Amino acid sequence: MSDIIESEIKLKLENKNIDDIFSSLKNDGIEFIGEERETDTYFNSKYRDFKKTDEALRVRQISNNNEIELTYKGPKIGKISKSREEITIKIKSENMDNLFKILERLGFNPVYKVIKIRKYFRDKKFIICLDRVENLGDFIEIEIDNGTEEELLNYVNSFLYKYNIKGSKISQSYLELLVNKNE
Repeated sequence: MSDIIESEIKLKLENKNIDDIFSSLKNDGIEFIGEERETDTYFNSKYRDFKKTDEALRVRQISNNNEIELTYKGPKIGKISKSREEITIKIKSENMDNLFKILERLGFNPVYKVIKIRKYFRDKKFIICLDRVENLGDFIEIEIDNGTEEELLNYVNSFLYKYNIKGSKISQSYLELLVNKNE
């Protein structure tokens, strides 16, 4: 079980795609952690509208893993980055049907699915995620482990300059972007 404050900066790519950036990072010797397909199912309830409270309840299924994750995300709290509380538990994937049944019996219904291919890199205390999100496009998310928002912003700015990346900073989650696109 983890209970953390996640700090990240997300960018919608404008001048490159994740394949170009992947090659550049590999050529520079940045540690490649791996690639996975993530299917995120988001829930809402008639008792608590997460869109209004800026919270989320998510079940994540990872293609190359025998576990699924149930995650609660609290309201955003960061001023520079997208920071929020996250509480996650992992459950064996064979229990996914029962997890969905429990959530539905408690009044939580699946409302959206976000599917992405994610390529992970680590550069010291920064995690770089290259995401291709179904129906949304290519993004970069950069997170910091145990650091400040200022450190994160400085790293992101130097990263964008070094790799000549142009992108729009996005404070919305992939779920929010997908909901806005479909409304």
